Amino acid sequence: MGIVDIFEAFAAAFEAAVDDDDWSRLAPYLAEDATYWNVGGPDPQCKGRKAILAFLKTDVANNDRHFDTRTLVALAPPTAKGNRLSRRWRCTYTLAGARDLVIEGEARYRIEDDLIQEIEEEVTADTMQRLDAWMGEYGDRLPAPGEG
Repeated sequence: MGIVDIFEAFAAAFEAAVDDDDWSRLAPYLAEDATYWNVGGPDPQCKGRKAILAFLKTDVANNDRHFDTRTLVALAPPTAKGNRLSRRWRCTYTLAGARDLVIEGEARYRIEDDLIQEIEEEVTADTMQRLDAWMGEYGDRLPAPGEG
């Protein structure tokens, strides 16, 4: 299987997990010692398949699930070179009575032996500014992480 196929299967499994909270479906795509980098995020790194699955589950529960809708789109097809792949994306969140929150970034993957060895997620600088402004205006409508 090529790295684009592996990525697309992983991405589809991720979206299914967002829908039904079955994060175990991602395990077959991740190396046991995979690394997840959340560039600029509060928890910048997870090491190991179990830690990554736990992080993704918690991240979606503490963030995405507090919005009315979440719409993820690719801004361009994935770009593959050797064992590396990247994709630019946009996620739009809606919440009643608030303007849409638009997050954009890039996901970068290193795939070897048909397994994801490394994931690096990075949001754009513009996104960080939009997020700060949105949170300043509407953040009190969201429960604190770990609540609700």
